[in-house]
Amino acid sequence: MLAVGIGVVFMGGAVVFLTSTGGDKDLAKARKILEDQAGQAREKALSSGREQRVKLNPGNAGGKSFPEGVSMEVITPQDLALGRRVNHVDYPWLFTGSGLVEPIKVRLRHDDNVEQFSFGALTGETTTETPDRR
Repeated sequence: MLAVGIGVVFMGGAVVFLTSTGGDKDLAKARKILEDQAGQAREKALSSGREQRVKLNPGNAGGKSFPEGVSMEVITPQDLALGRRVNHVDYPWLFTGSGLVEPIKVRLRHDDNVEQFSFGALTGETTTETPDRR
């Protein structure tokens, strides 16, 4: 009886794990696309000394599409200062020739899963944040 009970608990945990990670994998893929586009634009800006821009849309970054069902919200410092909740379309994300990155906050959604992170201005590195559930 004890072995059956332990097996049932493990099976229940496996079902929860498998049903909740599908969206997380898609969010991880979308985040990687965004981080790769940011890294490439920053490197190009640094090597050329000229500003670069990456066009951001709810479903893609720099023309590279996110997995099916993943959407992105971009929140700029100006949006935060004005208390706006904006889902930008064709937002031209700026990378300067000196390597500075326009700081933005990104919220990725896939079904009920949400991942939120921000890009730092000096290095373009991401910092994971607790999602705003708006």
